[in-house]
Amino acid sequence: MRWNLVVLVTAVLSSTAAFSAEAINVQFLEVTQSVQDDRNSIGLIAGKRTFVRAFVEYHGASAASKVRGTIELKRAAGGVRTIDSLPSVETTLEPSENGKLDMKRKKLDRGLVFEIPQDWTGVGELAISLTGASFHNGTRLACSDCDKKGVAVSFKQGAGVRVVLLGMSYKRSGKTFAPRAVDYKSALSWLRRAYPSSDFEFETRVIDWSAAPQSFDKGLKSCNMANAAIAAIRKLDLASGKNALFHYYGLVYYDGTSEANFMRGCSSLPPSPDPSAVGSGPAGVGYDWDSSPSFAGWYAGHELGHTFGRHHPVSGCGDLDETGGDAAWPNKIPKNRLGTADEPFVAFDAGDSDLPTPMTVWGWDKAADVMTYCSYVWPSAHNYVEMCNRISAENGAQCPLSSPLMAAAGPAGLPNIAAGPGGAPLLVKNSSGLLMPVADRLGETAGAGSAMSGPVVSLTGRIDLDSGSGEISAVNRLDRSVEKAPSDKSAETPTIRSYDAQGRVLSDVPATVLLDSDRAAGDPRTGVVSGEVPYSNDIARLELLYKDKAIAVREAAPTRPAISQPTADLPRLNELLKGLNSLTAGPRQIGEFSKANGALTYTWHNQGSASVRYTVQISTNGGKDWNTVAVESPQRSITIDPTWIEGASTLDVRVRASDGIHETVSTSRPLDLGARLPLQ
Repeated sequence: MRWNLVVLVTAVLSSTAAFSAEAINVQFLEVTQSVQDDRNSIGLIAGKRTFVRAFVEYHGASAASKVRGTIELKRAAGGVRTIDSLPSVETTLEPSENGKLDMKRKKLDRGLVFEIPQDWTGVGELAISLTGASFHNGTRLACSDCDKKGVAVSFKQGAGVRVVLLGMSYKRSGKTFAPRAVDYKSALSWLRRAYPSSDFEFETRVIDWSAAPQSFDKGLKSCNMANAAIAAIRKLDLASGKNALFHYYGLVYYDGTSEANFMRGCSSLPPSPDPSAVGSGPAGVGYDWDSSPSFAGWYAGHELGHTFGRHHPVSGCGDLDETGGDAAWPNKIPKNRLGTADEPFVAFDAGDSDLPTPMTVWGWDKAADVMTYCSYVWPSAHNYVEMCNRISAENGAQCPLSSPLMAAAGPAGLPNIAAGPGGAPLLVKNSSGLLMPVADRLGETAGAGSAMSGPVVSLTGRIDLDSGSGEISAVNRLDRSVEKAPSDKSAETPTIRSYDAQGRVLSDVPATVLLDSDRAAGDPRTGVVSGEVPYSNDIARLELLYKDKAIAVREAAPTRPAISQPTADLPRLNELLKGLNSLTAGPRQIGEFSKANGALTYTWHNQGSASVRYTVQISTNGGKDWNTVAVESPQRSITIDPTWIEGASTLDVRVRASDGIHETVSTSRPLDLGARLPLQ
C-alpha cells in the first residue's frame, strides 16, 4: 500500500494566533525508525521508537533558526493527539534550500523532528499531519497547505530479538581484562536503535575465558577459539532450560595499549535460520570516525548480522567473502553506500543520552551498510529488511517489512529451522507459526537429522577443513540432547566416535560445522565443530574424525574425577555486599557493580586424577536455572563477579570436574545473600 501521499484533512490553525509575514508549505513528512527514503517505502514495526521529520519550504528574507513545530496524530478509531517538535533539535529553515529535499534530509537540523509517543506506535494505522510551525519567540508561521498534506502509516507486529552478551574475561601478565560497563550498554543500545525489532530480550554475563591465547592474532584463530567456548556455554545453558532462540555473542575488551589485545571479530554464518550461530568481537575505542564511548555497538551489530545470515557485500572497504559477497545486494545501490540520489536512503540514529551518543542522520553518500568494513556504518534498507526476514523466520513469523528495492521481500513459506551446534532442534509449523523444541521429545531415535534421547556427551571444538586439523575445546555430559546431527552428510562431514576401554566402537555420529565469517577467497575454511554422542559409563575415548582421520582425541582417566564441595570465603562476602549496597542506593549503569570493594571467591580441591578441568555454573534461584561462567578451566576457584548476584537472595555454585570425558559434579551449600550465611 502506498501511503506517503495520502491527503488528510487537519484542524485549521487558530485564527487568534499571531502570524508573521513569512510562510511555509509542506514539502515531505518522513517517518523513520532506522533507515528510510523519500517515499517512506520502509515499513514500521509496532512498538519501536518512531520519529517524524517534517521538511518545509520556507518563504522568508533570510534563514530562520530554532524553529519549532507541531504535528497531529489521528487514529482510525478517532483518537487525536498533538505533539511538539523535539527541543533538542534546533531546526534552521533556509530559503536557499527550497526545492532541495535531498540536501535537507542529510542534515538533522534542516527539518522539524518529532518522536511519536510509544503508546501511539501500536499495531494499526496512523495519520500524521503538520499543524504549524513558529519562530523561537512564539510567532506563528503561515502555512499554505498544512491542512492538505499529510502521511498515513501502518505499524505492524515484528518478531523478537534475544541476545546473550558474554564478557570474555582474560588475563595478560597477571592483569585481568574484561568489558567495561559502557561496552555492554553500547552494544545493547545500538542493537535497539538499529535492528528491525521493538521486542528485545538481553542478558549479560562475565565469563572466565581461561583458554584465551597469550596474544590475539590478526586472523581468525583467536575469535574462532572464543566462538568455540561460547558455543559450549550456550549448549550448557540450553541443557539447563535456556530458550533456544537466544543468540550468543562474546565481547572481548581492547584497552588500546597493544594490538596483541585487539581480537578481530568473526561469527558463524548459517545459510538457513539457526539461532545456535555464535559470534565474538572486540569492544573499546579506537576508530577515528566513531566518537561514541565504545565501538562495541556497531561491531556487535555486524557480527550478529552474520549469525542472522547476512554476508559481506564486498564493498571495496576490505570486507571480503569467499562466496563473492551478498548475492542479493540490490544492483541499484553501490556496495559501499546506503543508496543513491535515485534511491535516497538516509540512516537515522535516535541516539542515547545515557551513553551519551547524539541523535544523528547520515546521508546515502556518507554512510555504508553495517555488513561492510567501511566507516559510518548502519543497516542499509536491504539488510534491515533481510535481517527482519531471518529474525522473523527464527520466531516462526513473517517479516512485516517490505521494500520495492529488495531483491526478495521474504520467504513465501517459512522453512524448517536448521538445528546447528547448541540449537535445540526447532521446527517451524507453517500452519500456526509456533516453534517446538524437538529435543524435549525424548522418545525419538538418535541418528542423523534427529535429536537423541537420554543423556549425551556434547563435544565442541574448532576445525580447519582445508588443512584437515582441529581440536576439541570442551566435552560435557548433558542430561538431554540440545542439537541434532546433520542429515545431509557429505565426504567433508566430520564425525564423533566413542570407544570403550577395549577399543570397541560405541557410537559414530556426524557433527555439524558452522564456518567462520570474514573469510576471503583462498582463506582456510575454519569454524566451530559441534555434536553429540549417547553417553555411556563405558566411554574411554572420543575421537573427532575428518575424512576418516582422527584429528583430535579425548581420553578418560582410569578413575573418575573427585572434588571437594565448593566453599565460599565468607569474610570477604561481607565486603562484597557492603559494596553492592552502596551501589544500589541510586541509579547505576550496567556492570557498575565491578566497582564494589571486596570479592567473593569459591574454592574446591581435586581429590582424584591429576588432569582435571572445571566447568562452573551458578544459580540465583535455588537451582532452577544454571548459568555457565567458566568452561574447562584449570583453576580450582572462581571469583564471583558482583553482577552475577545483582538482585539475588541466594547463590549456589556448581562445579563439574572433568577428566576429559566423564564428569563429577559438586554443588556448594546455598548461600543466603541477605543473612550472609550458608543455608542449612
